[in-house]
Amino acid sequence: MKKLIGTDFRPAKPWGWLIGLVALINSYRLRRHTTLDVRPADLATLRDLPPGCIIAPNHAHATIDPRVTLKLVQRAGRRFIFMATREAFDVWRGWQGRFMQRLGAFSVNRGGDNADALRFAEEVLVEGTYDLLMFPEGNVYLLNDLIMPLKPGVARFALETHDKLEKQGRSRPVYIVPVAIKYKFTEDISAALEASIVRIEEKVFERPQWGETYNRILAIGTELLARSERRYGVTPVQGEPLFERIRRLRRWLLEDLERKHFGGVREGFDFDRARKLIIRISGFLMETSPGVEFKGPPDVPKDDPLKEDWDAATLCARSVAFHDDYLLENQTPERMAETINKLWREVLSVEDAPTFGKRRAITRIAPPLDVGEFVRGQSEESSRDDLIEAVVIRLHGALQGELDAIAREDAQ
Repeated sequence: MKKLIGTDFRPAKPWGWLIGLVALINSYRLRRHTTLDVRPADLATLRDLPPGCIIAPNHAHATIDPRVTLKLVQRAGRRFIFMATREAFDVWRGWQGRFMQRLGAFSVNRGGDNADALRFAEEVLVEGTYDLLMFPEGNVYLLNDLIMPLKPGVARFALETHDKLEKQGRSRPVYIVPVAIKYKFTEDISAALEASIVRIEEKVFERPQWGETYNRILAIGTELLARSERRYGVTPVQGEPLFERIRRLRRWLLEDLERKHFGGVREGFDFDRARKLIIRISGFLMETSPGVEFKGPPDVPKDDPLKEDWDAATLCARSVAFHDDYLLENQTPERMAETINKLWREVLSVEDAPTFGKRRAITRIAPPLDVGEFVRGQSEESSRDDLIEAVVIRLHGALQGELDAIAREDAQ
C-alpha cells in the first residue's frame, strides 16, 4: 500500500542542552501571562516516581498546555519524551520538525497509522530513562471543564511496557500519572472579550451587534451554521435544536466523504473519522500540488474538488469542539473565552486566538495508576481490549474528578 506523503514517522532525538535552554525561555514567556499553581504535595508525588512513567494531562489549549506541562516537569526534575501531530514536523520546510525532534518530540498521525510511533514509545518506556508525555484526549477541543473521550494509546503503551518488562525479567511498576490543568483568569477580561466579539461580528455581519454577550455569541454560531448548511445543501429541520443541527450536518458530511474516499461509511468517534479523511485528502493534494505543506489549509484553487473535500472534513473535525450548550450551562469568563476562541478560529482562520488576560494554571495530580494492578485484577474472561478500556475509564474519571474538584474549590 502506498504511504501517504507527510505521514512518515519522525523519532525523538533529544539534546539536553537545548531542552534546558528552551525550558528557561519557556519560564520567562509563561510568567508574563500564566502562573503555575501546583501544590507541594503534588510536586513531591511526581518527583518521587521512578522514571519511565506516562504523564497524562488534559488538553484544553494548544499552545499553553505544553508550556505549563514543561514548567511542571522541570520543577519536578524529570526528563520526558513527547508526541506531536505529524503535520507540525513539515512546517518551515521541515525545519520546525528537526527542532522538535531535538526537544524530544516524536510524530503521531492523529487518526492514521501509528505502528512506528507505538514501537518507539514502548522502547522509551521499557528503557526507563525518560518519561513519556501524552495528551490522552488526542486533540484540543477548547473545553477546559470537560474531559472528552480519551484515545486508547496511553493505556496500550503502558500495558505493552508492563508485558515486555515481565518477559525480560525486569518487572517494575509502570505508572500513568493523571495531570489535570484548569485555567482561571486573575483579572477582568470583559473588555478583551468585547473587542474580540466585535471583530468577529464585523467579519460575519459587517457591523457590531448589540445585546448580551451570550446572545451575540449564539447569533454568530447560528449564522455560521446556516452558511455551512447552505454550502453543502443540508436543509435544517423546523424547530431542531442548534446543537442537533450541528451533529446532523457533521454526520451527513462524514458519511458522504467516507463513501467517496474510503468506499463506505466508517464507525468511531467523529473527530477520529474526520482526521482520517483529512490525512487521506491532504496526501492526495500534496501529490497533485507539489510544495504544499501538510499542515494546511492547502494553497490550491478554491474550486479544486479535493480542496472542497478538505474544507468539509476540517469543518467536521472542528465542529466536535461545539459540545452541546457548554456556554449556557455556566457562563464563566473562561467558557466565554474558549467559545470566542473557537469562533475566532472559524471566522478569521487563525489558530492562535487572544489570551484575553493573565491567568492561573491550576494543576492537580491524581494518584498515579499502576497498570500492573489492572493486569493482576483482571478476570480470566477479560480480553486485552477489556483491560485497555478499564484503564481508559479510570484515567478519564481521575482527570474529570480533579477538574470538578478545582471547580468546587473556586466556588467556595
